[in-house]
Amino acid sequence: MMCDGYVSWSGWYRLFINGLSAHIPDTCVEKYSCGTDTPLWIRGGHPTVTDGVVTRDVCGYGYSYCCYFGSFPIKVKACPGDYYVYELVSPTGFCSAYCADTGSINISPTAVTPVTISPGNVTHC
Repeated sequence: MMCDGYVSWSGWYRLFINGLSAHIPDTCVEKYSCGTDTPLWIRGGHPTVTDGVVTRDVCGYGYSYCCYFGSFPIKVKACPGDYYVYELVSPTGFCSAYCADTGSINISPTAVTPVTISPGNVTHC
């Protein structure tokens, strides 16, 4: 099981799966998907390029409720070229991991490669 609570997140990340740009889902992801007990997704949708940096709550499915775990904020930015960057934080209290996908929700255990964009604020992509 993947557990992102042990990762020291610092900075902005672009996600990749097998070399393809990936994004964190913005709809509920079922428990035990994405190779973890509690897959994390963002509530509130993804921004557009013109929205700039937005804050979104991170949620995890539990006890028949899509956002039982989480509701901690991360920052998200849309970049020209149809990809997103995320300022990720460590989830706490349970074995959870950020879920990522290149199109539809991928429920198999897939390694996600986060690539650090910068240690500070993202002013450009």
